Amino acid sequence: MIATIFRSSFVRRRMSASHLGIILNAFVLDLHARGHTINCIQSYGQIAEHFSRWLAMRHLALREIDEAEVKRFLGGHLLHCHCPRPAPTHRKNCRAALGRLLVFLRQTNRIADAASEPVSKIERLVKDYDHHLAEVAGLSRATRQYRCRYAREFLQTRGKLQFEDLSPKVLTVYVGRRAQGLKPASLRVLTTSLRSLLRFLHFSGFLRQPWAQAVPSPAPWPRGSLPQILSEEQCRKFLKSFDHGTPTGRRDFAMALCLCLLGLRTHEVAALTLEDVDWRQLTVHLRRTKQQRERQLPLPPRLSRALIDYLRRGRPATNARALFVRHRAPLGTPVQFHHVRGAMRRAFARCNINSGRIHLLRHTFATRLHRKGVGLKAIADLLGHVCLDTTAVYARVNLAELRQATLPWPERSP
Repeated sequence: MIATIFRSSFVRRRMSASHLGIILNAFVLDLHARGHTINCIQSYGQIAEHFSRWLAMRHLALREIDEAEVKRFLGGHLLHCHCPRPAPTHRKNCRAALGRLLVFLRQTNRIADAASEPVSKIERLVKDYDHHLAEVAGLSRATRQYRCRYAREFLQTRGKLQFEDLSPKVLTVYVGRRAQGLKPASLRVLTTSLRSLLRFLHFSGFLRQPWAQAVPSPAPWPRGSLPQILSEEQCRKFLKSFDHGTPTGRRDFAMALCLCLLGLRTHEVAALTLEDVDWRQLTVHLRRTKQQRERQLPLPPRLSRALIDYLRRGRPATNARALFVRHRAPLGTPVQFHHVRGAMRRAFARCNINSGRIHLLRHTFATRLHRKGVGLKAIADLLGHVCLDTTAVYARVNLAELRQATLPWPERSP
């Protein structure tokens, strides 16, 4: 296998005779097993060989390699490198290759695990808060991330977690100062996150008073523009933009149908497993949703055919139970929500759709249902909305139905 990647026997002998020696051969084989391209493997191998020569000049043994040494190589040696070729010096590529090398060395027990940094009191409290949001409140990962971010910002203003001087005035001043430059929607997110944190602190005994009620509420902001949706022509052009002749194209097309025909969120598509599709009952079972509530949806025939085509002619052989997996390194691992989002954005670009929001497909799905006469409660159940107010926005998009509800202007009799 090494001879296939590095065809020159001189290069193979040079790599084997380097400071890391046979480690480089094992590293190259690991990269190949993970699905990296030949060009990427050759590049990573040359960077690892360059790093190996630098280690030899400093008389460092294999067990002494860690993040600190990689940082010295990137920040010091590369700036004044005069090593003989091949000696790649592109900082971004070198960081990626050596980061992968450290992972490989730790997985094969050749170097010790990275020493964990001491966790501050604030980070411990934020971690407990995140656990509370997940296990007690049942919030999704995305919601927990921004709430923890706002919590960390607020706690850092309290010094050593001192809450004795906390008062409505302090909270009002903090919100007023933090609100500068924020849009109305972001300000509502800030105040909601702050109330959530204060309820947790009161529940945990850090606060004697329930100061969550003292957080000022931003003025209600009038609804802005209607949510953007795709026209029938745009939808057809969008779905035709996927290349059914490649495994990646089949996968991306099936993911696009999940968004267009079921109204799923990107993380719900990424979380689908092989067991979630019931081919006998023709249903899709959603387990990992934003509201942490399972729901079952019908499997449209078009989506069923696309999934069968992908599973038979596109999905690589892998032990992963995820429905959609990666077709590039690391090969066969489950896709993440940002992979789904990236595939849809590339399709938008091919169709000249000027929108970076993948939620556009979800808006289109719900609006089409309402225009066909489906009630808001049924749409809310399909989308997984807990509150009908969230779904009511699609009634505003249905302008044809709203025109029918208008009353004639009253005329005064003479």
